[in-house]
Amino acid sequence: MANIKDVAKRAGVSVTAVSRALNNYPDISAETKSRILKVIEELHYYPKASARHLVTNKSNTIGVFYPNLDGQGLKQPFIGHILNEFRTWVGEQGYDLLIFGNTQAPFDRFSFFDRVKYRDVDGVLLLGTPDEPINQLAEASVPLVGVDHPAQGTRCGSITSDNRRAVYDLVKVLYDSGYRRFGFAHGPLELPVAMERLQGFYGGLTAVGITPITDWIVDGTFTMEGGQKAGDAILKCSERPDVLICAADISAIGVMQSFHRAGVSVPDEISVVGFDDIDAASYVYPQLTTIRQNKEEMGRKAAQIMLELINSEDHNTPMHYVLPTDLVVRQSTRPLVLP
Repeated sequence: MANIKDVAKRAGVSVTAVSRALNNYPDISAETKSRILKVIEELHYYPKASARHLVTNKSNTIGVFYPNLDGQGLKQPFIGHILNEFRTWVGEQGYDLLIFGNTQAPFDRFSFFDRVKYRDVDGVLLLGTPDEPINQLAEASVPLVGVDHPAQGTRCGSITSDNRRAVYDLVKVLYDSGYRRFGFAHGPLELPVAMERLQGFYGGLTAVGITPITDWIVDGTFTMEGGQKAGDAILKCSERPDVLICAADISAIGVMQSFHRAGVSVPDEISVVGFDDIDAASYVYPQLTTIRQNKEEMGRKAAQIMLELINSEDHNTPMHYVLPTDLVVRQSTRPLVLP
């Protein structure tokens, strides 16, 4: 396997010149740099990451944290869309991703902060909230970007959808379309995004003058299994809502499976609405009416924020973005009156 000395010898330059060309120093002429890069390609030379780290003070690695809620982890379709887009954009800038798992023996004595510092990642993408506070990371100026997570600090940023407004507006559209009996399958309420969607539901009901029915507010857990249990809970009620709004598409699909097993027709007997617009929302039958999040834009924006924070150590401007959503009307609801 070729090493840096082999490259220098064939290119007719010093080892230092090869190193400076690799790290884009301005004092290497374009002709010399081009010759060095051509030799590198011919010899298939790949500098060790540890050596590059010593020169650039960067590992070219971004950590990704996602809690393994209900055993789903990265199997959540919504998260997969965002992470794939994020990976594409940071990958074009030479960054790899390192997935942080939940702390288990023999590493359970190490905090999340300890593991981030040990791995020496250049930044951390938060796709959920660690079990422990992340204040140490923010105080240590580790670039943090939260997706649906309000990371706070001088080198922190976040990207989320307008969750509260999306559900609030949905309730009003449903009300204007003749619905009067509303149910809601929420997600894990320790997650800010789940709480925001539930608050949007309550706010929407207040706006149209409807009192929420406690029995129709159930836990969908952001999983298909949770959705099935939520659907079963609704079926046990002596009276049922006209529509069940679900805080995630995957929960809504589970709800529709529960209703189908019980012989309850969607939308003839009860309508179902989801949130996310994952691919499966248009594949199931009936096709799912849902609130579409711009998943690709969320991934791109998260990558943009991360790269800006990494490349500007004195960045003090808040970088928090809220994206609008769209209502996608399909077959799981009766005809809606859109504004």
